[in-house]
Amino acid sequence: MSLPDMCAATVEIPSVGPVAIVKSERARYIRITIRPDRTVRLTVPRRVSIEKGRQFLHSRVPWITRHLRRLGELENTQGNLAASQISESQARDMLIRRVEEMARIYDLNYSRVSIRNQKTKWGSCSSQNNIGLNINLVRLPDQLRDYVILHELVHTRIKNHSSQFWAELDRALGGGAKELARRLRKYRLVPNAAEGLGQSV
Repeated sequence: MSLPDMCAATVEIPSVGPVAIVKSERARYIRITIRPDRTVRLTVPRRVSIEKGRQFLHSRVPWITRHLRRLGELENTQGNLAASQISESQARDMLIRRVEEMARIYDLNYSRVSIRNQKTKWGSCSSQNNIGLNINLVRLPDQLRDYVILHELVHTRIKNHSSQFWAELDRALGGGAKELARRLRKYRLVPNAAEGLGQSV
């Protein structure tokens, strides 16, 4: 049985703020995680020294500040609901209602919808056609929010990202599916940086 992660220290980085340094029995790489609330965490594997973790952290400051800025842009996007303007229950109701509307419009069938505050995914579709959506979708531009929902609904028919899937999604959207996918990437909420693996955003 592995031990729980332990906060080993907190370091203050100019332009970033406090960063919690956590020692982990499970982690294989040093990684940096930025959460939607803009808190930053550095996870260091048990076998790696805190000092090496600090060096890695300082080397990634430009990467961190870039993604913190993107989070700020997301919060300030005109015409979208800021987190302070909508309750969690309202956000859930809004997303579930939109899934129902789009499934009816495009004649797509799903089993159920779950809304969660996911760390890395905007949406998912299980083999049983259960749709999972990130509650933070309510903060995206309407076009991108609908793109994510339709993307997952199309997965109820095609379970992969084959050319057939993209063609089906493109037909439903009237074109531009991959362009919307590219636009969505700039709104990733929880970027990760891992030593030896590059950065996943």
